[in-house]
Amino acid sequence: MEAAADCNTNLNSLFEDLMHPNPRIQEDACREMAEKYASEALPRLLDLFEHEDPKVYRGAVKGVGFFGYEAFLPVIELYGRTKNQTAKRCCPKAFVQLFKNFPNQPFPDEVMDLLRDAIDDSDMVVVQGGLMCLGQLGKQQLGGDEAVQLLVNVLTNENVALVYSATQALADINHPLVASSLKSLMESSTDPLIKEAAESGLARHENLVATSKS
Repeated sequence: MEAAADCNTNLNSLFEDLMHPNPRIQEDACREMAEKYASEALPRLLDLFEHEDPKVYRGAVKGVGFFGYEAFLPVIELYGRTKNQTAKRCCPKAFVQLFKNFPNQPFPDEVMDLLRDAIDDSDMVVVQGGLMCLGQLGKQQLGGDEAVQLLVNVLTNENVALVYSATQALADINHPLVASSLKSLMESSTDPLIKEAAESGLARHENLVATSKS
């Protein structure tokens, strides 16, 4: 009983630190939650995805990113069942944090299913989160090829905002498909905004490739 009370007290203190303005204190709190109180902290963090205060749900998203593999399926489950749009928007953003903190680590196949669903969602914030996640995933070896292909597929979308976001995500990925896809978009599109996005994306990508070779 006493141990449970101490655990709860410590967790409450860590959740307060999660909202601290100092990023170092936030990260220390996230790391300690994941290392010492994973089973208790993860459900509480996911509950905060529904919070109205951006500071709170953004802190929760950051926190979930420290839990590694065990966080993927609970996030997927939340995405599938929640009626709260804020929580749904947070899910692909949590994946971004997980891929940043655990690059080239295995992840469930269901993650790609969620991302395919996210980039077809009617909510543009969910879509942008999915594209952001694919951009992060495309930089790693594990899952990178599939992520790049999904981004390339978006280039044929009729929504200019989506195509623009996809070009920017691809620009930062050193992958053989990127240059040819952006060149093709630049040559085939009749929309000046898309042409400009493809051109600037291609220039950034070529610079990235050149820098990686030097």
